[in-house]
Amino acid sequence: MEIVTGVGTSLGAGPGSGADDHGDVSVKLVDIKACKILVVDDEMLIRELIKAQLSSAGFSSLDVAEDGLVGLERINETKPDLVILDIQMPGMNGIDVLKKIRADPDFDDMPIIVETGHDDRAFRNEVLRAGATDIISKPIDFKLLRLRVRTHLEHRLLVLSLKTYQQRVEQELQAARSMQLQLLPRERDVHAIEEKYGVKLDWHYQASSELSGDCWGVHPINDTKFGVFIVDFTGHGVGAAVNTFRLHTVMKDLQPDSKSPARYLEKLNDQLIDLIPRGQFATINYSIVDVAQNIVTYASAGHTPPIMGCSTMNKVFLGKPDGLPVGIKKTVSFEDHEVGLGPDDFLFLYSDALIETPDEDAIPLDDDGLVKLVHKNLLQSGEKRPLEGLLNDFYTRSPVLPTDDVTALWVQR
Repeated sequence: MEIVTGVGTSLGAGPGSGADDHGDVSVKLVDIKACKILVVDDEMLIRELIKAQLSSAGFSSLDVAEDGLVGLERINETKPDLVILDIQMPGMNGIDVLKKIRADPDFDDMPIIVETGHDDRAFRNEVLRAGATDIISKPIDFKLLRLRVRTHLEHRLLVLSLKTYQQRVEQELQAARSMQLQLLPRERDVHAIEEKYGVKLDWHYQASSELSGDCWGVHPINDTKFGVFIVDFTGHGVGAAVNTFRLHTVMKDLQPDSKSPARYLEKLNDQLIDLIPRGQFATINYSIVDVAQNIVTYASAGHTPPIMGCSTMNKVFLGKPDGLPVGIKKTVSFEDHEVGLGPDDFLFLYSDALIETPDEDAIPLDDDGLVKLVHKNLLQSGEKRPLEGLLNDFYTRSPVLPTDDVTALWVQR
């Protein structure tokens, strides 16, 4: 019988080994009869009988040890797939051997079949608590022993296969997450915007799983205008993350409209509608900040309403959340909204996790609650960068982490 299983992570792989930074996980077909089996018993006759019976059943990799100490040495040296262990031996008995084996995390899932002549239930329970996988009574029923050996080896190989698959998936998700994070603006890009336009830009991005459906960006348009956007795709995980890559590809080649973010969203929708699978869509807020005219012009594709106001006057108000999400239908019209954004004013863009995550009483913030939270942090913040306090309040009000991605952008004039 052959089972697909992993041979594990390549440890200590040097140059040219083919292992990447996450380890090289390979998979091969393993013949169950080639699994390594160690028999630990102080009676030579029993050792040889077990070895002969397993050999006649086709098992080819068999080793023996005459006592517990030698058995532990063999286990550390050869790392068997299964151990058959006598419980009563001189020197170190079987229970002590079990405890030593299970104390090593490398052998925490190695099957150990204990052979014993004890019928006492309390004693057998003690053997199981010490780490035995199974118990077979003496005199040994060799047909039963062969069956138990095969069963435990099949289970072990299936578990190893699952672990290998899980490890490979985790590595691939980590690589995808790293690629997705590279889509976000780098710190030097943010600093360049801050220096060029005389603004402060704070941001927060927290994925609810390895991969996210949220993304954001900022880029210069001309000497007095820059664009900032926030995107939230339906769902999260692999499907939503793939959509962020599709969006990034389109936006990279689509020049923004310097006067109308609404026209930009219309062009974006026309291109994305053919790339996003049916039933999936994205909410977007695209804003253009004009530092010469002291205004912000924004358009919304069904995104949460922006929050704007003045830091020095503690004035806070909601923008408009109008517009159909991108990716639902072809040829959609969006509307531009123009609002004053002078010195000391701010623009706050955020994903819906901030208003939908419930507190300990299962009550979400909603729009009005978030406005109040923003206002509170404006009053308490001695600086003009209140996003940190706002997010601290958000995360502490809920007993559990949000089940959706959290993205927040604070543009301060």
